[in-house]
Amino acid sequence: MRYFNKVGFLLMFALLIVGCLPNNPTLTSTQTWIQPPTYTSVSPTFTPSFEPLQTATSMLAATLDPIQARKTIRTLLQEPVDCMAPCFWEITPGKTQFEDTKKIFDHLGLQLRHTNTQNNKDFYGVIFDSDNGLRITPVFTIQNGIVKNINVGINPETSKEGAPREWSAYSPETLIRRYGPPSRVDFGIAWGPGPSSFFEMIMYFDTIDLIVEYGGQDIIPWQQKSSPHFCPLAAQFEIVRLWMGKDPIDPPANAVQLEKATSMTMEEFSKLMTEEPNQACFNLKGDMFPP
Repeated sequence: MRYFNKVGFLLMFALLIVGCLPNNPTLTSTQTWIQPPTYTSVSPTFTPSFEPLQTATSMLAATLDPIQARKTIRTLLQEPVDCMAPCFWEITPGKTQFEDTKKIFDHLGLQLRHTNTQNNKDFYGVIFDSDNGLRITPVFTIQNGIVKNINVGINPETSKEGAPREWSAYSPETLIRRYGPPSRVDFGIAWGPGPSSFFEMIMYFDTIDLIVEYGGQDIIPWQQKSSPHFCPLAAQFEIVRLWMGKDPIDPPANAVQLEKATSMTMEEFSKLMTEEPNQACFNLKGDMFPP
């Protein structure tokens, strides 16, 4: 099965974020274009077409000063907001007015920008870069003045041993503690022709219309092809994506479900993620992920 090499994967994601991926991409002589795994959805049709906002000072009329804005955003990424799920920074699909959404981002010194219009729906988004390497790219589907769907991309910072993730509000253990066991968990591994792999874990919370995908290159070592060993709470993911709301746009395709990929039940998986964080590792059945 084909896979992203590290350069190709990161290049494609960067192009998707700024909305300039052509139908037939032309890469330099040092890069190789390789199609993603068929079970991975990494190319939404509504990707932003704006330039990233490097600092919170980009807005002239920001309610918060830049330092306080960054502290607030960091808190929002680490501590779940007390609002009815699914919600993102107090923005709830199907309920929150677009004008109220803009006010929330104005308060943070960030300007939502129109990126696309399709099927009577408008798409607005923003790119925020933290000073520690983390990038977050929320995109909102707007119809009749209401937020219909939310799609959030997170490029995590490089993990430091003993330090909590900067995006811990969306880590598997936090979501399971907050919402209970997922409705479904899928895994996908695409083995490369060389010593490399692309891996993803997808958690579905059907009752609250939430999907979360965790993925990255070489999370599963090539040497473990027959019995991949995976530690979700310690893995260095390259991309985390969230879909919030009914009828999500370009959700992930189906992959190998937990019960087939492991020897665990959903209850055992959820308990492992929340009650034994230092030992939250398990083996996958290699024969479920053929080359």
